[in-house]
This record gives sequence, C-alpha cells and structure tokens, in this order.
Amino acid sequence: MINFLTAYWDSLLVIAIVVIVMVIVMVLVKKGYSNYAKQILFYLVTKAEAEFAGGTGLLKYAAVTTWLYDKLPALAKFVLTQKTIDSLIEEAVQQMKRYLAVNEQAKVLVAQNIVK
Repeated sequence: MINFLTAYWDSLLVIAIVVIVMVIVMVLVKKGYSNYAKQILFYLVTKAEAEFAGGTGLLKYAAVTTWLYDKLPALAKFVLTQKTIDSLIEEAVQQMKRYLAVNEQAKVLVAQNIVK
C-alpha cells in the first residue's frame, strides 16, 4: 500500500483536487439556483394565493411546485432536492404573508383575484 501511494501520489493528488473542485462547483450551482428559485417563488406563491381560495394549501403547494419545475432549467431540477424546494416555498409563503400584511393594495389585489 505504501509503495502504491508513493508511486502514484501525484495522480492521487490530482484526483483529490478534481473532486474538491467538483464539490465546490456543485455547492455554488445549488446556491445560485436557490437564489433564482427564491425570486420565482415569491411570485408563484402569491399567484397561487390569488387563484385558489383559503383552505386549499395542498392544491396551492402542488400548483407552485408544478409551475416552479416548468420554469427551472434542467440542471436546477437535478441540484435542488425536494427538501430544498419545500423550504424555499415555505420561505416564500412567509415573505408573501409579511408583504401582504404591510401592503394593503397588494392584499386587495390578491383578494380580488380570489373572488373572480
């Protein structure tokens, strides 16, 4: 084993560096797509709130995830796990609630769309 390590230490070092770089790239890609998804999700959860009446949380969730997957690039669908998407949707819902609590015009617009 020692002979193998001493004979191929340079190849093993290159492999280790490549693996580390790939992990770093995947983390950065995931972070980038998470930020991209956050921007989309605020709009999508507000749209779902406007389109569906109260008490339809599961329906809203299904609509938002479907709409999000339609808008995401293929690589983002691979990188963002269902758990990540769930937490991003929850963040967007909380952001929407805070926004509607302080913006009366937006609250009225969302309420008008529910009535239609």
